[in-house]
Amino acid sequence: MTDSQNNPFGTMPEPPAAPDPAQAEQQAQAAAGQTYEAAQGAYDPCQGSATGATQQPYGYGAQQPCGQQPYQATYEQPQPAYQQVYAQPVAAAAPTALYPMTDTDRNLRLVAFIFCVLSLVGSCWLIVPLAWMIPMTVICWGIYKGTKANTVAFGVCTLIFCSLVAGILLLCSNKDR
Repeated sequence: MTDSQNNPFGTMPEPPAAPDPAQAEQQAQAAAGQTYEAAQGAYDPCQGSATGATQQPYGYGAQQPCGQQPYQATYEQPQPAYQQVYAQPVAAAAPTALYPMTDTDRNLRLVAFIFCVLSLVGSCWLIVPLAWMIPMTVICWGIYKGTKANTVAFGVCTLIFCSLVAGILLLCSNKDR
């Protein structure tokens, strides 16, 4: 018996050799290029449409100048609607008077504050009255500056608990509320 008789697979043909990877890649690219060109038809960018194609309604197949895209987006920065002005930072201003007053009112309130301070200093040896005299003197300063309202209730409390003269002057001054 010969080798071909002992080997049941001896009569089978040889398998084909593996293709070269570089050649396979070139063949794939060539096939892809041919299918792309076939899909495009004989498109001429200067003509604006494929050969043999009919003109589309509403300007879809309108001719464009050669080399120009049908839509070119322009990317510009939006212009602000206002012009930013650079200046030196403004220093925090002193609080303005919320309660307007005349010169007479200002003078009456200043004298009332001075009497509140004098009564505070005169009674500093008494510890307990300082608990309400110090806050009342601070509020009296706010009334003089115009940041606090001059009320009848505060004038009466100043008259009773702080200074008789200061309370009378606050009651004589124009009331803010």
